[in-house]
Amino acid sequence: MKKIIINLQCSCIENQHIPQKYLFKKWIQKILYVKKNNIITIRIVNELEIKYLNYIYRGQNKATNVLSFPFNKYVTINYKLLGDLVLCKKIIEKEASRYNKKLESHWAHMTIHGVLHLLGYNHKNIKEAYMMEKIENKIMLSLNYKQPHI
Repeated sequence: MKKIIINLQCSCIENQHIPQKYLFKKWIQKILYVKKNNIITIRIVNELEIKYLNYIYRGQNKATNVLSFPFNKYVTINYKLLGDLVLCKKIIEKEASRYNKKLESHWAHMTIHGVLHLLGYNHKNIKEAYMMEKIENKIMLSLNYKQPHI
């Protein structure tokens, strides 16, 4: 059975409502169908930090919900470093409230969305967006959450 090693970091002052590590692992396991061991860093940040990262790495001077930094290299024979996932706690909470979604479900969706980016999926055009949304819906349903894209 594959093993997922999660390096979970939190730079937020308030840690309330951040999912436990086992939930992140549960969500990510639904995406990875390989038999190799995978390593991923998940960093929970505030709006200022994600805005800074979004500007430095994507040239966009605004906060966002999730950023993915793929690496996808084997660090040893059986361990693949997928990359880093940066999630903004405050934006995820605001979006869940704005769109009337359960907070845990939205955390799951943003994590799944980010990991799909780590695996090379994108939504730069209609075809790519459709494929990514279809996969996200399937994974969310398999986890007993509502489909994020209807």
